[in-house]
Amino acid sequence: MSVSYGIRQRIKKISSSQAGDMASYAIALFFMKGLSLIMLPIITRYLAPAEMGQLEILAVTGALLGILFSVALHEALYRFAGQAKGEEQAKIANSLFTMTLLFSFCAGCTGIAFLAHIEWPTDWELEKTPVLILFGSLTIEGALAMSLAWLRMLERSKIFTLICIVTSSLQVTLVLLGLEIGFSINGVLIAGFIAHLIQLGWVVRTTQLKLHIPTSRFVKQSLKYTAPIMLSGICAFGLNGAERWFILEGESFATLGQYAIAAKFALAMCILVQPFGMWWMPKRFAMLDSNVEKATRITEKGIAYICLLALTISLCGQWALEFLLTDTYTPASQLLTGAIFMVLGKEYCELLNLGLLKQKKTTTLFYINLVSAIFAITAMMVTYQYGIWSIILTVGITQLLRAIAIFAFSQRSFRLPYNTYKLGIILVITLVGMATLNSNASIVTMLFTWVVTCFGIIISVIPNKIRIFGSLSKLTSDSKAL
Repeated sequence: MSVSYGIRQRIKKISSSQAGDMASYAIALFFMKGLSLIMLPIITRYLAPAEMGQLEILAVTGALLGILFSVALHEALYRFAGQAKGEEQAKIANSLFTMTLLFSFCAGCTGIAFLAHIEWPTDWELEKTPVLILFGSLTIEGALAMSLAWLRMLERSKIFTLICIVTSSLQVTLVLLGLEIGFSINGVLIAGFIAHLIQLGWVVRTTQLKLHIPTSRFVKQSLKYTAPIMLSGICAFGLNGAERWFILEGESFATLGQYAIAAKFALAMCILVQPFGMWWMPKRFAMLDSNVEKATRITEKGIAYICLLALTISLCGQWALEFLLTDTYTPASQLLTGAIFMVLGKEYCELLNLGLLKQKKTTTLFYINLVSAIFAITAMMVTYQYGIWSIILTVGITQLLRAIAIFAFSQRSFRLPYNTYKLGIILVITLVGMATLNSNASIVTMLFTWVVTCFGIIISVIPNKIRIFGSLSKLTSDSKAL
């Protein structure tokens, strides 16, 4: 009896600890991503749409270069250090940290040296200085990602959250100070570099990471593992990032700035989806092994939740943009629904890949992503000249086709009892609702559309048994009344 009670108490303690860790990471996520969204109404009062466009093109280019410079070596940390213990684990972490720091630092310095010795075109709207600052930031980005991953592996969630809160708050303060002084986008970039440098030093000191020259064998082993992951990251960039370059080529920095604002508000949907993902992702395979039917129904409800968020943000986001931002950013509200449409298929894929991951067919996922990225980039090369909406529709449709392909191959690998008809209905309802909300209709029409579409989605995922029981109860009460 006492043994059983002790086991129950131990399980309860572990569950409580996991819930606490998840809450800590959720708070850290808010400060890392949510603050940038909250800061938008302030930043847009200092920066014109063209300057926002320049900031966006630098951010997206930096994201791609960051993947290339670091070779996604933080993924090797999960693979190799995760299976080691004690001193061996610390040695692996130190070796990977050293590799990442050397790769990123050398690549970043090479970029700075190259830019410093070339003559910058005078007719370019983007100046050389912010590009130099970007390459300076890239010298430490890989090491920062590695050290933060190591801190999470050590399960020090509270100190992780504290570091994120303090450094994010510092970055916000420095950004506001730089903008107030008049440093424009240079001030924003310098603030990010200073905050990340302090964050890196704090995390390294906390985790006791040290420089350790790895063996050539370990370097080859690590790069062999991370190279395909890096290529997958580049493929993902083709569907979520590369469109900024095409918008700039077909339109202007000002239009790109408007799109950047809409995309950041669309990011709110992705952030709100993550609590469900943080709850579902760790347990989905165990659930799949024990109860396939329940795992399928939860996945369907997750898809319905994504669609409800898409419709809600399409409605409320337009009003929020018009209310919070200055008149110069009014066009951003007209692009919001399109930006949400572009990420809708991406969120679908995160849930519908369950069968492929269950059977460990990650290679199939890679080829689907590769084909999708090539198709999207090729299509954008043809359509970008027709305006920003041609790019939005190209990426959005490609993401949905990618989701359908992942669903089909996932079902072929491990069949789950989805109600395919309901999933199709939910998608159609969502797309029709988003199109209506984007049609400049009256407030009454928009509210009516939102209520009807959300009601239709909720009804679609309610189990038939509950609806039948409710109908029978109503019939019984009516007959008694008679």
